[in-house]
Amino acid sequence: MLQIIIHGCDGSTWIVHGDGAGREGVRLGKDQVKGLFAAPVRTAWKAGARQSGGAMKGMWHDWRDLSLGFHIVAGRNQETVMSRFRQAFDYREDDWDWDARLARIEVRSDLSTRSLDVQLYEKRDFDPGIDPLVSGHGNPILPLRAGQPFWYEDDEISTWSTASTSGSGYVKVHNPTDTVMRHKWILTRGQWTLPDFSWEGPAGERRLGVSKLTGRDDRNRTILMPEITAVQGGAVVDLDPMKLMVRDAHDTNILGQMPVPGRYFEYAIPPKTPPTNLPVSVTNAPAGVGAMVQLVQPRRWLEAIGGQ
Repeated sequence: MLQIIIHGCDGSTWIVHGDGAGREGVRLGKDQVKGLFAAPVRTAWKAGARQSGGAMKGMWHDWRDLSLGFHIVAGRNQETVMSRFRQAFDYREDDWDWDARLARIEVRSDLSTRSLDVQLYEKRDFDPGIDPLVSGHGNPILPLRAGQPFWYEDDEISTWSTASTSGSGYVKVHNPTDTVMRHKWILTRGQWTLPDFSWEGPAGERRLGVSKLTGRDDRNRTILMPEITAVQGGAVVDLDPMKLMVRDAHDTNILGQMPVPGRYFEYAIPPKTPPTNLPVSVTNAPAGVGAMVQLVQPRRWLEAIGGQ
């Protein structure tokens, strides 16, 4: 049986389904759960003038909209619980709180624990038709939106380090999810050479090879990074298209300092990629300090459960 937990933006915790459900006075409503499991998909199709049928030309995952109903049954504490549960959700992060966060839905199964950050996008549907304090029952239905529509787990992090001024080794990459993984490299001082390999093969058997997307064989493609000194303090390479691709420890864009102009990172990690070792190397690391690289691997899933 699943366990579903609401982690409020105010720091509160509510077990609303499964083991311990209702302990705080709130349960998930039966037949009032929409949008919780499958991620939204939008496709675009096109047909030629003489074509029979058509062909899909694009696919996108839009934001996820959810509608969740809750039963609030708290007896003499009805007003307090209703008020506290209302404060667990908001329309945006608190503009005055540096540690502000959105509400988070957590789904636990025997095989996984995944989360989804959500916020209100319009007013709650709550018209009880009777005094909820007299009836001791409230049934608010919350319209929630997840700007990032995929369920996420804790990032997987692989690390390689050397105590010398130069060296080479391997970091392990693994993407068991059903979505493309846009990984991130975190670098200390030195001049790094990082892999940017192309992939091929069926799900579960991905391997380095000719990319079906680009038609190129980049299984040996590497990227020489600019030398990272005490001025930069470190560097981050991020394949998330909404982030700076290459920035230093001060969040300054250093993409223009790449030693080979126009040679940037192209390849994300395909879904269902088995554990694979990727080569890394560094020169000009600080003497007596050495160097370290971390490969941060976000785990994003289409569904709240399954997919393994």
